[in-house]
Amino acid sequence: MSRRTRLLPESCGLPHFRRRRRAPGLRREEVSALAGISTAYYTWIEQGRTFDVSIEVLGAISGALQLNEIETTHLFALAGKATQRSPLATDSMSAWRGAIFEFVRRFERGPALALSPWLEVNAANQSARESLGVDTGANFAEAFFGAERSVTYRNADALAGALVALMRRNYARDIENAHFAGVIGRLRGRSGSFTALWDGHVVDDAPTFDVEIERAGTAKGRFHGVILSDPISVRQFALFMDRVE
Repeated sequence: MSRRTRLLPESCGLPHFRRRRRAPGLRREEVSALAGISTAYYTWIEQGRTFDVSIEVLGAISGALQLNEIETTHLFALAGKATQRSPLATDSMSAWRGAIFEFVRRFERGPALALSPWLEVNAANQSARESLGVDTGANFAEAFFGAERSVTYRNADALAGALVALMRRNYARDIENAHFAGVIGRLRGRSGSFTALWDGHVVDDAPTFDVEIERAGTAKGRFHGVILSDPISVRQFALFMDRVE
């Protein structure tokens, strides 16, 4: 916790809104977004209520908090994972995450999103907000598969498969995460197409897709998209859609 209070949002690639904070440093929800885990799960870890944290999650938290090598080693030791830890390029993790957040916000050729392992939006550009109707804090999978969505997706089978495959692959790494399980449960309860894909155990996702998107009040467009993963911690994802003229 002491490390969290010493960090500034802008030093982690997060937007800084110039309003007074009741406590210094990063909020728990900001650390969890950077690490790609739920706020509730991060809170349990910080409070010592979770007893078997995976080395992937510990590595993601280390990167989010910008820990150096000694601090990271201490974190793994506290979690009883010191012998399982392989060297982590925490500086590279933090640099990649900050860079991808900034690139997402500046992307101008179409919608762009930075996503957590369960596809919650950590950053969105203006096109994503206007064309997809999603912003930071939303869950893109719930928006995409939701029955009451304001956006119409056509020829979107490849995108649907990629989203479900990505979630299933990530869920296998974080199967004890109650927040992740809640997202899956809501999607299964609301979307037959999601349920069919999920029960089909789709895991072979294609990194690229084509899709047509229409939202009331905005122009209809055809897009060629790609989903990228953080090559270091594999806890952060980015989706870019390039408009096809």
